[in-house]
Amino acid sequence: MAILDDEIRVLLKENRDFRNVWTGESAAHFGAQLTNFLLPLVAVTTLHASGTEVGLISAVQFVPVVVLSLVAGMVVDRHPPRRTLVLTSLVRGAALGLLGLAQAAGGLTATQVVAAAAIIGTATVFYEVAYQSTLPKIVPVDSISSANGLHQATYSISQLAGPSAAGFLVGRTGLSPTFAVTAALFAGAAFSGSLLRGVKAPGVPRQSALRSIGSGLRYTWSLRPLRDLCTQAGLSNLHEQCFLTVFLVFAVRERGLSGTTIGVAIGIGSVGALVGSLVAARIGARLTVGRALTWGVVLAAVGLLLVPAVALFDLGTVVLVALFALAFVVNGFGVALFNVFAVSLRQTIPPEDQLGAVTASYRLVALGTLPLGAFAGGALADALGPGRAIWIVGASYLCVSFWLMFSPLRSATTLEQARVLGERPRAADTAGEQPSTS
Repeated sequence: MAILDDEIRVLLKENRDFRNVWTGESAAHFGAQLTNFLLPLVAVTTLHASGTEVGLISAVQFVPVVVLSLVAGMVVDRHPPRRTLVLTSLVRGAALGLLGLAQAAGGLTATQVVAAAAIIGTATVFYEVAYQSTLPKIVPVDSISSANGLHQATYSISQLAGPSAAGFLVGRTGLSPTFAVTAALFAGAAFSGSLLRGVKAPGVPRQSALRSIGSGLRYTWSLRPLRDLCTQAGLSNLHEQCFLTVFLVFAVRERGLSGTTIGVAIGIGSVGALVGSLVAARIGARLTVGRALTWGVVLAAVGLLLVPAVALFDLGTVVLVALFALAFVVNGFGVALFNVFAVSLRQTIPPEDQLGAVTASYRLVALGTLPLGAFAGGALADALGPGRAIWIVGASYLCVSFWLMFSPLRSATTLEQARVLGERPRAADTAGEQPSTS
């Protein structure tokens, strides 16, 4: 516990709403990681699905992020968050529980797994928007960075432990009990969400769905700080996914590494993300929020560029994999710094009645580039060769990582000051609407 800063300890001890919501989010994160591993595993081992079918099962969990994020923002802004947190957790748990029953009754079909993946992916979109929109309503502004650091740390731990736990449970107990355990995690998330008290819907004016979505998009894009954050997040995720795709091809074809070895090297990078998440608030307090945010993404790009640099040397497999892992640790640390402060700023700058819309718009831009990055990485590896492509993607990432250096966010000392930066355009707009007194 020594690594936890005082603000996190106070939040966990004294803020009951935060403790309950974070506990539920932790259970949901772990359940999501088990699910992400389980469904493709079922497709390969039980259904003997083709590569296209496996890809479809993975993709349908992600498609709702692109299709429904803006709708989720509208819903979250109109309804109490507790209802959304509980309902979406129960839906995910029920979908997994039904898969377990189907497996026990006579075996699963590809249609059942694809349908469950789509339902789970849809519920996840609404849950994540609701959670991230709720946090700034229950946590003081000066503690948001610490709260998001704990959130990111939990996510990193679930990334490390989730697949291993899923593999262990399947091997020891079988598919149906593993589905039951995963469903129980989501049931726990629903219970924790039900304990949230006193947070109501912001009471935004009722308007048509399309007008509400358009209003949220316009608001998000009209503010320079939010626009810069969205752009940087989208560019970073595009390059991260592109690099990961190229690296998989490069490591197998150019360096002869096995899938297990590659997974270990990438997985160790989550340690960097874990540490970065837990110390982000301290770094922000020492360097300022703006510097931690901007240099975090640069550090993430430098970490990935170290991968092809290391591969230039004639090293043994063990040393090479260790250096690859170290590069991913640097990358993970930088990504965590950026994510903690990007999410904190996204929650601090907008007023309460725009939190859902801003969260949804941000996620649409930030996550919508992931499939494009995966496709671009594969195309570059085929067209240029993985050895050349990995350098090009790494160098391109380093170039775009300096985007926030030209943003007003760079000079933000604290989250409160960043909120002022976001309020200036609104103040100017308001002033422009006043009647002339001349």
